[in-house]
Amino acid sequence: MSSPQTASPDGKFQNRIERLAEKHAPAAAARAQVQVIPHWSENFMYPLSLIGAALVGMLAVVLSRYVRFQLLGGSLAGDDADIAMLMDGALAAGCSFMLFTVLRYGGAVHKAAQAFGIAAMILVMHNFVHWMPRAFDLTFSPKWTSEVIAMTEPNSLLFRGVSFALAPENVAEEDAEPAKPVVRRFGKL
Repeated sequence: MSSPQTASPDGKFQNRIERLAEKHAPAAAARAQVQVIPHWSENFMYPLSLIGAALVGMLAVVLSRYVRFQLLGGSLAGDDADIAMLMDGALAAGCSFMLFTVLRYGGAVHKAAQAFGIAAMILVMHNFVHWMPRAFDLTFSPKWTSEVIAMTEPNSLLFRGVSFALAPENVAEEDAEPAKPVVRRFGKL
């Protein structure tokens, strides 16, 4: 501060500020540095944890269907498809949330990713049976695999025992001649 008679700053005040700065310098140096941008590994791990939560949900559906097959038998489609779908969803949710706590996922976003994985696998697991029938023959049974292949369509969603096709099956006819491209020139039709 300056005195009322002079325009020059007061030396005592400046000395006091310097003493306080020296006194608090060790505490300021010991304080942890705050980074505004997180480390790249933290940014990289978060999306991977969401994918992992969805995969845990998908794995829970496969496990629940395997347990239901071993205990009760049954198929993915047929007369009791609604009940089977609900049982698979309930078993998968219970199994998935147990795995969720063991693997220490946290937060509503991870639970939503897990629920998405459960719903997606309930709808599309029969496609894996179409794509890898030998693996499902070994895991479940050849009878179960043939029933699923016979009752469902490949490349579809299975909801309440009804297959909703997403893409047509690529069936190449051996006798069919490949279509020739049509070249259109300007002025000619």
